[in-house]
Amino acid sequence: MDLADLGEINLIKRLQSRLKYHPKQVIQGIGDDCAIYATSPGTHQIISTDALVENVHFNLQTHPPEKLGIKSLAVNVSDIAATGGIPRIAVITLGLPRNFSVAFLDRFYSGLNQASELYQVAWVGGDTVASPKHFFINVTILGEVKKNRFFTRQGARAGDKIFVTGTLGDASLGLKILQSGTKKKWNGSAASRKKLVERHLAPTARIVESNELVKSRLKVTAMIDVSDGLAQDLNQLLTANGVAATLQKNRLPASRQFTGFCRKNSLNPLKYILYGGEDYELLFTLKAEDVYTLRESFDEFGSPVTQIGEIRQGRGITLIDEHGRRETLSEPLGFNHFTAKRTPGK
Repeated sequence: MDLADLGEINLIKRLQSRLKYHPKQVIQGIGDDCAIYATSPGTHQIISTDALVENVHFNLQTHPPEKLGIKSLAVNVSDIAATGGIPRIAVITLGLPRNFSVAFLDRFYSGLNQASELYQVAWVGGDTVASPKHFFINVTILGEVKKNRFFTRQGARAGDKIFVTGTLGDASLGLKILQSGTKKKWNGSAASRKKLVERHLAPTARIVESNELVKSRLKVTAMIDVSDGLAQDLNQLLTANGVAATLQKNRLPASRQFTGFCRKNSLNPLKYILYGGEDYELLFTLKAEDVYTLRESFDEFGSPVTQIGEIRQGRGITLIDEHGRRETLSEPLGFNHFTAKRTPGK
């Protein structure tokens, strides 16, 4: 069955029935002209939006619909995490070719529901429109931050230390594996390949880690999520503050699967770590006097966080290797939609 058989009204009813998370804050959800939800006292409202377009952000031949549903919400929750906020509600617009599979949408909404329950975000509305050729997804998310405790890209100063959660490069290497299909025989275990591919297909938004930073008294001076690659997103943070950064090459965090896969297949790991995107880790700066407390707190919390460099006066990003050799990173620094190309390695 495709959309022409089902029709728009029946499609909406069918998809709505697959969304199970209904918190008390939502007064009016799907089915009216507007959704209504109750806000918490002492908070600001925050809003973000992200689009995923077929053959730009995903390929229907390689991206399982459930994973695409999870990713559609996770990339938006990641933006909320970068502010120190709590996600509350979301709306979704789908652009659908006339012959699009209803079975695919059923599975896609299963993923949306999984993500909804994981991140405690209620789907409260949206729109479905005809698309002449490709499937596209646009999600708008609303959340809340405490009025006296939230993070932005502004605030980093010379002397602040640079930290990142988790590991880098996995998602872009996973994408490379997917894109190679059966044409290339990779060295290494199937388990490692699966782990790397999973990081691309269904990323995890670091909302728990963000909320841990909010609850702490640590002096977080600026924050951004790593969506377009470490180099590009760090550069955005630097530009917002008129400062520069030095990065320690040997401190850039990589997973065991990533490191082993690059070694066994003669791949340059640095290209994926610096320029690969869609890791959705948190990149933030911290006052030097709080470094010890942060490490102690996150060790106890059980989530990896790594100091990778320092903010300094000037412009640009300088990479320092284990022998003290310095290299200035030059543009392009990551993915750019309108140049239609990615930096090598992605």
